[in-house]
Amino acid sequence: MTDTILFVDDEPGILNSLKRELHDWARESQIRILTAPSAREGLKLVEAEADRFMVIVSDLKMPEMKGSDFLLEVDRRWPKIVTVLLTGFSETQELMKAVKAGIFSYILKPWEPDYLRSELVKAVESYRMHRQNEAYANTMLDELRWAGEMQRAVLKPNLQTSDGVEFRSSYRPVPGLFCGGDYYDVISMGADRYLLLLGDVAGHGVRAAFVTLMLKAIIYPEYVRLATAKSFSPAAFLSWLNERLKFELRQTSDLIVTFMAGLLDRQAMIFTYANAGHNHPVLITDAGPRELPVSGPGLGFAGSVTYIDKKETLSAGDVLLLYTDGLVEAGAKGNDGPAVSVRDILSVTPYGAEYHKRILETALERSGAPDFEDDVTLLTARLE
Repeated sequence: MTDTILFVDDEPGILNSLKRELHDWARESQIRILTAPSAREGLKLVEAEADRFMVIVSDLKMPEMKGSDFLLEVDRRWPKIVTVLLTGFSETQELMKAVKAGIFSYILKPWEPDYLRSELVKAVESYRMHRQNEAYANTMLDELRWAGEMQRAVLKPNLQTSDGVEFRSSYRPVPGLFCGGDYYDVISMGADRYLLLLGDVAGHGVRAAFVTLMLKAIIYPEYVRLATAKSFSPAAFLSWLNERLKFELRQTSDLIVTFMAGLLDRQAMIFTYANAGHNHPVLITDAGPRELPVSGPGLGFAGSVTYIDKKETLSAGDVLLLYTDGLVEAGAKGNDGPAVSVRDILSVTPYGAEYHKRILETALERSGAPDFEDDVTLLTARLE
């Protein structure tokens, strides 16, 4: 593909002079020079091979279609092409149109050959740098998509099927980043016991996602797999995880991790839970949603932290909801607290089909925000 500069002018002598003066420079730079005697002819040339044009240099005062209108049309249809105005006229209104079209440079006739070449060199460099940056951005976007797919594949829990519990999970990273800092899992402990885990690594993107994958790599093989289900203590687990993260993250003191762990015993109808600075889990009963308020410090700040186990008796039809703070922080920038209460969201969102989808929609509707500004994860367990 040959990089091309197009000159548009209704005076043949001007076009011939430009081609003659720029011949050697264009050949050395491996740039093709094309000319058009009118704006309409110029548009036809660009339409035929738009991807080849780097720079378009246009006269201002031409019959049929003025250069300012021509450059506006180019900017509308091919905004990546760099445009330059080359004219002997200075009509204010037309110059304002050209400025609106985003012209890169404005060169007066009669031009100085050295100045003309220097402006073209800068215009070409601007075009190529823009394309290079675009290529880098596309590469980064592809990498983020891949990281997001990998994170989803690794973290997605194998939701247990049980006659007594219905589990659901939803994960929604920050729009445009594809991956984030929410960790979630449901692990069968045998005998109708299930471990519900939900964590939130501060920040977004690959850095936070990397920590969630680290959590996945250590939690089950190093602790849960070796634990005894009957005597499993979420508080003891969080104390262990705190020490483990304090060691692993010792070089990243600015990293904040909150975590919620709960053991659901379906036979005993008891939920035993502990909390390390995370949003309180919510128990939804016939009387409405109720937060389960127990908490301790976040993970990795200090050693030898003792967490507390709390027990909650459950009934058939109850729903446990674990969530990350992105759910209630949409539209909260600049505020001291959440934009919306989780209880307000759940009180108008009855359990049923597309439950998580409706919770997310209600959160956005109540907050007035167009989209979530942080990762959002929902994990629910409904007792049959």
